[in-house]
Amino acid sequence: MTSLMRDRSSVPSKRIAGRRAAVRALGLLSVSALCLTAAPRSAHAVGSENFEWHWYSRLGMAWSPVYGQNVQGASLNLLGFGIGGRYEEGDYSEPSFVAHVVKGATPDDFYVKSEMTFAIWNQYGGPFMQPSSNGGQSITVQFNQAYIEAGNFLVPGLSVWGGAKFFREQYAPIGDYFYLDDLSGQGGGIKYGGLQLAILGYRGFGDTRPPYNIDVNGDAPGGNLERFRTIFAGNYKAEFGGEAKHHVKVHGEFHVLPAAKLGEGYAVPENAPADFGGVIGAKLHLGLGQGNFSDTAVRFGTGIANGAAGGAKTYQTWGAPNSDPNSDSFGTYAGSFAIEAVEHVGFRLGDAAALEGLATFHYTKAAYEAVGAAPATELEKQMDFSVQANATIFAHKNFHPVVEASFQGRKDGDGELGTAVKVSVVPTLVPTGELSAGARPHFKLIYSLAIYNDAARDQAMSGYLQRTGAGPGVGSKLGQYIGARTDWYF
Repeated sequence: MTSLMRDRSSVPSKRIAGRRAAVRALGLLSVSALCLTAAPRSAHAVGSENFEWHWYSRLGMAWSPVYGQNVQGASLNLLGFGIGGRYEEGDYSEPSFVAHVVKGATPDDFYVKSEMTFAIWNQYGGPFMQPSSNGGQSITVQFNQAYIEAGNFLVPGLSVWGGAKFFREQYAPIGDYFYLDDLSGQGGGIKYGGLQLAILGYRGFGDTRPPYNIDVNGDAPGGNLERFRTIFAGNYKAEFGGEAKHHVKVHGEFHVLPAAKLGEGYAVPENAPADFGGVIGAKLHLGLGQGNFSDTAVRFGTGIANGAAGGAKTYQTWGAPNSDPNSDSFGTYAGSFAIEAVEHVGFRLGDAAALEGLATFHYTKAAYEAVGAAPATELEKQMDFSVQANATIFAHKNFHPVVEASFQGRKDGDGELGTAVKVSVVPTLVPTGELSAGARPHFKLIYSLAIYNDAARDQAMSGYLQRTGAGPGVGSKLGQYIGARTDWYF
């Protein structure tokens, strides 16, 4: 498809197209240089007293040495995300703008701030900043955040916000993975001390099956009635241990999906009754001194809040609803559940190296245990796990080679367990000279090698295997990725 699209868009001569591409590349390089020059030696926001500009971005290119094709954004991981190693991630940019509408003289003073964050990416893996010359593949731009917040409002320490906002805290950088409480969405909330409460809305736009888009009369496979989910969420964090700053965090959610109705006077379709879900979870953080830490988290979700597979959010409902029209649970996700378990650790070896580890486990069960059963073509269950270790070596203040290894497994339904052993070697230049794994910008050369078992290859479990045409008995069980990338944030 890509080659056909390029043929249709090849009206300008190759020479003219090459000149235009060169001009765009020079423009991008100039803008990047200006931005990086403006950034301080450590990653802080750029701006004036009442305005801040934050920017996270990653851009690069990648090839497969075996197949000789572009594999930009084609992850070697079995889980489809950064869990297991994020060095094959595609191009992505996230600029954020903060306006301090009312700025207090001290942190205890009343304030009002507004923040707007964009997400920009190319869904098809083409050159990120050349949307007019990459075969018609346009970039996607969406709002991640657009909210206003008032703090120290009414009483000291109380803040209230409304709009679209990141409602999340737990993050494992080596897996680019938010866990336990990743509920970014649109709505509103309050925060007071360690307590956070929010009401968030979510719509499954583009989802062609329940629970969001419902075909009420059997003539619209994509659904002709859309439903909107409401999530009531809250968490509380309590610190203990004095200077060690240990803490325990508990998190809960209640999901409500109203019955699908065309309007007053219309009956509720039999396949779209009201549905619900609940989530409970907790995290233990241990501060081990000198920046060392251990985070252990467990989350359990039920009903329509059964999202977990591969690191999914709780509102990304998995599996099919009950399909027995004679059961009380017909059309609902009653009986389904999901478990998430995460261990995230970090250790600093003086000025020699920084170590980070991540272990994840997800198990999801569809609504089969409730009365009735999902269609035989739907998976009944899914399980995945990963164990990952990353070492950033401070060989020189401006040279931080990284070595990373992971072992991953995934089992879909009653299929065979697919596994992968993956190793990445990433020589990294760090212009700021900061001895930290989080120092930016980074200029990286990347080599990743994955060794798959037969089941992973035969089921084409990774984006790389899908891109290179793997299948039952077809394709190599070795995945290789060579690339270069720069990433920054401030």
